[in-house]
Amino acid sequence: MKRVLTFLTFVCLSGLAFSQQTKTSIDYQYFRDEKSYFAYELFTQDQNPQNRFLMLNFTSNINYNKIERISIVSANDEVKLKFKLREETVKSDNPEQKFYPISLDVKDLADKKMPCEAKIIFKLDNGLSYTLPFDSCKALAVAKTN
Repeated sequence: MKRVLTFLTFVCLSGLAFSQQTKTSIDYQYFRDEKSYFAYELFTQDQNPQNRFLMLNFTSNINYNKIERISIVSANDEVKLKFKLREETVKSDNPEQKFYPISLDVKDLADKKMPCEAKIIFKLDNGLSYTLPFDSCKALAVAKTN
C-alpha cells in the first residue's frame, strides 16, 4: 500500500511539474527618466500549439485605464495591430507600476509584412502615446519555432 501511495504521489507531482506553462522571452524594451517609466515585454507561452499568439505586457507608472491603439511604424508605413486583453494579473514588487497584459495574433503581424527595425506606439486612453523600438523579425522568428 505504501508503494502504491508513493507511486501515485510521484505521478501526480510529475504531471503537475510538466503541465506548467513555458514562457519564451522574445524582447523587452523600456524607457525611464526622472518622472516616467514605460516598457513592454514580448513573449510566447506554450499553452496550445494551435493558437499562435504573442503575449505582451505593457507597463507604465502613469495612471491609465486601457490601451486604445497599438501601431507599428517604420520609415514609410504605420500599421494598426489587433490585440486582445488577457485575463491575467501581472505581479510586481513596485506598486506604482500598472500592467496591461494583451495578446497579439502572430498571423496578423506576419500579414502586415513590416521591416525588421520598426517602432511600436502605445496610445493610451489618457491621451498619451509611448514609442519604443520593435523588432518584428525577431518576434515572428521566435513565434514560428514554438
